[in-house]
Amino acid sequence: MQNKILISKMKDNAELAWASYGYFDLIGKKFNIQDIENTDRKSNPTITLHDILDSTYYGYETEDSSFFDTLKLKGEFGKIQLQNFFERYDLLEHCPNTDSGFSGSLFEKSNYLPNR
Repeated sequence: MQNKILISKMKDNAELAWASYGYFDLIGKKFNIQDIENTDRKSNPTITLHDILDSTYYGYETEDSSFFDTLKLKGEFGKIQLQNFFERYDLLEHCPNTDSGFSGSLFEKSNYLPNR
């Protein structure tokens, strides 16, 4: 039983590390219309918290992209993995890249979770 708990904690920590690389500063921006032209997102082109990590939108650009500054989504979570992650954790704060290259994301366990 101890091994299952350890593996579960390692998986949680790996997902947290993976999610912390999300470009959460793109929340609220709009998808490039050409990227979502043939999708169900055409009526709602605003990028949400879940879109940042969703592999469905990997490589999609924002409207704010330019030739020299391409803003692309690079999420690699599958739909179910993404849903499970945001049921367990909430994004508290995100600091986009600074001039020194530092960026960070702070997550918190959701309130209804039993302590692990």
